[in-house]
Amino acid sequence: MTGTGRRRLRQRLLILFLLAMTVPYTRQLVTSPTVGQDFRAFFAAATVVAQHGDPYDWPSLARVEAQLYDAPRQLEPGDPAFYEFLAYPEGPWLAFALTPLTSLPWQLADAIYVTLLLLVLVAGSFTVFTVLGWRPRRAWLGAACAALSAIGFINLFMGQVSVIVFGAFVAAWFLAGRGHGWWAGLALVLIWLKPNVGLPLPLVIVLLQPAMARRVIAGFIAASAVAFGAATVVLQAGFLEWPLQIPRMWQAVQGIQPDIASIESFFYPGLQGWPKMAALLLTMGAAAGYAAWALRRARDSQTRGLTLLLVWLAALPFVQSYDMILLLPLVAVLLGPRLEGWADPLVEVTIWAFLIFPFCYFLGLRLGYFNGFTAIPVALLLFAWHRRRIAPAPAQLAPAVAA
Repeated sequence: MTGTGRRRLRQRLLILFLLAMTVPYTRQLVTSPTVGQDFRAFFAAATVVAQHGDPYDWPSLARVEAQLYDAPRQLEPGDPAFYEFLAYPEGPWLAFALTPLTSLPWQLADAIYVTLLLLVLVAGSFTVFTVLGWRPRRAWLGAACAALSAIGFINLFMGQVSVIVFGAFVAAWFLAGRGHGWWAGLALVLIWLKPNVGLPLPLVIVLLQPAMARRVIAGFIAASAVAFGAATVVLQAGFLEWPLQIPRMWQAVQGIQPDIASIESFFYPGLQGWPKMAALLLTMGAAAGYAAWALRRARDSQTRGLTLLLVWLAALPFVQSYDMILLLPLVAVLLGPRLEGWADPLVEVTIWAFLIFPFCYFLGLRLGYFNGFTAIPVALLLFAWHRRRIAPAPAQLAPAVAA
């Protein structure tokens, strides 16, 4: 069998693996008591808003969560189905948008919400592949693989808003690439639903499409001003509580971390006291230094933009497995529109790692304090990206695909 034939065989095995994974996915959806865990926090926050309350007031939110999820079944702490309090750190606009669903049972509301997420995930993935030059048939296949991947499933299972941020990023990239910089900036306003992962995306779009920089930034600032103004009018002083949610949640989590996918999971839970903070600051400082060096060395706008995105997600504290859907464009670039990147064993291993390791969290696997298994494929991707796009060997140099 030729080398091309072996690669095609491994690609078919990957597709068969993803199809086989629908069995444990279905079992998890049917039997797990934590299905829709994050959506339930969003739904409770929307219920608080519908009752003219503050979704960032933890006692009010905890009371509504208990009324919605524990009281109807008389669940007590210790029961696997008991819903532990989960804060609402996302932007207030998500809670407002979900208020029409609060008249429905949360299970039905979750089904509607997840269906919309799936549509955004598939459409966004297909758009990524087409923007990067993939043929439509192969782009649809890639989108299906993204939806069936462990990261795609975790987003749908949890009901995470990362898919919406991903969709906004892809829409902005698509629009800016076609000369609609103002509309691209408007689309990017959705990053405020989850700013800890979405904050660099306007700059990423500017680096990807430098000719549209002024229009993108102008559209983003205008849309953000309207969004913040409306939220301030509705929530008044309560709006100021929102920026404090992520630091409060991060400080509240000690010891074993909840599925952290950034490289902090390799060391952060195992340290205590000042060495813990010192290690984190050292890591972020090294990431900033590497990003500055890599952006200067990058040979094209596509590499510069996606490098910034990768370094941000790899080094930022409290980034989780479902947020890694934003790294799909980097995987697509490494593969290439004709899947020529599959010939690189490191690229293939990285893809398989993204398909397998994120699911370890569901299985309850742990190595000492370490349970952030998605950090492994993230580290592999960082290495593969550096080797192929930042500091490639002479034999790997090739013209970049137009963004």
